[in-house]
Amino acid sequence: MTKNQLVKTAGKDKVVLSIPYDTAEDRGKYLHLEIPKKNLVASFIPNEGKPIADITKATIKAIDHPVAGKPITEILKGAKKVTIITENQFRQAPVPDVLEVLLDRIKKAGAEASIVIGCGKIPALNPEEIKIKLGKKIAESGVGIYCNDVTHPENYVYKGITKQGIAVSVYKVVAEADIILTISSTQATLWGYGGSGMVIPAVSSDDTIEFNHIMSLAPDCVPGNNKCAMQMDKYEAAKIVGLTMGINMIVDNQFNVTYINAGTFEAAHKEAIKAYDKVYRFPAAAFKKNKADIVVTGSSAPTDHLFFHTGWVGMNCWPIVKEGGSIIFTTPCPGYGSWTGFALMDALKPYMPVSAANHVKVLKSFYDKKNGLWAGCIWYKIYTAMMHANMYIVTRKENIAEARAIGLDVYETVDEAYAAAIEKQGADAKIAFVPYGRYSILDTSKK
Repeated sequence: MTKNQLVKTAGKDKVVLSIPYDTAEDRGKYLHLEIPKKNLVASFIPNEGKPIADITKATIKAIDHPVAGKPITEILKGAKKVTIITENQFRQAPVPDVLEVLLDRIKKAGAEASIVIGCGKIPALNPEEIKIKLGKKIAESGVGIYCNDVTHPENYVYKGITKQGIAVSVYKVVAEADIILTISSTQATLWGYGGSGMVIPAVSSDDTIEFNHIMSLAPDCVPGNNKCAMQMDKYEAAKIVGLTMGINMIVDNQFNVTYINAGTFEAAHKEAIKAYDKVYRFPAAAFKKNKADIVVTGSSAPTDHLFFHTGWVGMNCWPIVKEGGSIIFTTPCPGYGSWTGFALMDALKPYMPVSAANHVKVLKSFYDKKNGLWAGCIWYKIYTAMMHANMYIVTRKENIAEARAIGLDVYETVDEAYAAAIEKQGADAKIAFVPYGRYSILDTSKK
């Protein structure tokens, strides 16, 4: 939706904010919040552009005319074993059409193809989930399909050590390939940008993932910083393993693919970041010293099932909200399979309420390995965001008891959350609106 659709005048002195409240299964839902017009100091709404009409055609163009490196035809000359790495079910890039193009080219080149779903430390997909992720046709095609599964350490091959001192061991199907292709989503993440992690964590061993993820604790490991140590280490791991070509997609807040490129892994990913930043990186220098009291943000359909994934918005909104400010966040979190909407977030419970003393306990839990960083790198960032600003969460009724038991501030309606924020921040609170929080990079260094 456009700015005029998301922010509407209501009489002389009021505006109504339409806050995204989507699920993948029920899209186009919004919660509406009326606020005084004078309180709204800024809205950060992306112009997402037109969807790509023909994914197959766009994929062919991308792999035949890469932004860097050789075209696919040259890459596949003489190839014997080709492995394609995809993301897991919680990343939004749709892969069936892209896979069909790649598998056709691999077959014509006379090579053997395999697919590895980059689960990292997420449990392996079941057959039905594989059909959804890869498409029924490919799932039943006879092509070898594997899931990264760190519970079987015997399936990993050591490849080398990065400059950061991380020993890289990868899934053996990847290690045995002479050509490695990747399909990934480019999006702001808690650690920089998505799409860089197609070796770590996607197809790496438990130890490789854990040791790399210690870098997620660094203060500069934040959305939109492509130069943090964790991001650089992922790029280096990709070089060590020998990724041949990366295919990068940008998927908008309505699940439409708006961009596809291909090329040598790091160079193509950086080009995709440039395209992403043109839409989702906002100049917010005005908030460097004069921050908002309240930020209102929502969640859209992609990767919306769990608060574990939607709650990242706290870090995205941090740059523009004052210390001790309030973030109102609407997120339905319908759950996924047997996981409830706030599954995995109970890891916070021993360290609530957020405080400096409990923060030290959190850090200690990672170093003595009571908590793994594969999950901790996510909930830790949510925790630190809540140390900076109060997060008032609006979610489905069935999530309320679980979320409150964890120690989170949750509400059934956005009006209740707004009332709580205004009570804390005052009637004259400066309010900023960031409807698509997880996608947005708020850059206070740029005018």
